[in-house]
Amino acid sequence: KPLLLYIFLFYWHFLNALFTVEAPQSLYTVEHGNNVTMECTFPVNGKLKFRDLSVSWEKKDELRKQVYELLKGEEDFERQHSDFKGRIKLLKENLNLGQSLLQITDVKLRDAGVYRCLIGYGGADYKTISLKVNAPYRTIAQGVVSTGDNKWKLTCQSEGYPQAEVIWQNGEYEDLTDKANTSYETGSDQLYRVTSTLTIESRIDEIFYCIFWNKELQENTSA
Repeated sequence: KPLLLYIFLFYWHFLNALFTVEAPQSLYTVEHGNNVTMECTFPVNGKLKFRDLSVSWEKKDELRKQVYELLKGEEDFERQHSDFKGRIKLLKENLNLGQSLLQITDVKLRDAGVYRCLIGYGGADYKTISLKVNAPYRTIAQGVVSTGDNKWKLTCQSEGYPQAEVIWQNGEYEDLTDKANTSYETGSDQLYRVTSTLTIESRIDEIFYCIFWNKELQENTSA
């Protein structure tokens, strides 16, 4: 029995060595809310026989999440995880070319992670692909409130990821950050909602800047 098992394993590895799945790109970076198309490729050798083809995309979290499944040429959404409902499409017209293109629309922060593309077509093989999602602080909402006697509360608020630092400067670019109060809370879809308020005594013709510095992305947005 051990000999038979050894022979079986030897030939299984040999056959699968002839069938290799490749990932032309191992890392994709996408901005929150945009779309992304991830790709893995496989050998077709002639005209594709859909009834012999199985394609599976999974996300490797604490619990493995089914993203997309094609079984023997038929799409199966029974086991698709709720995180991906209505946002997943496999570009089936490319399967004839040996390309498994998985499109995710309206990308969420929770979509970030490691995906496994498994193809079964005569042999079987898989590759892993990483997806990174970022959310720059694109739009800054501003507020100005007079508290009397040339005193003002200036407020800047924005959403993004990861957590940003807020820097305040006056028109001469002097740092006023120590005089500001900045708070953080988790907003929609795990985005950070950052609110910063600067209390100052000033004439009405002065200029002040609030700068959202996203250290991880090495990016800043100012108002």
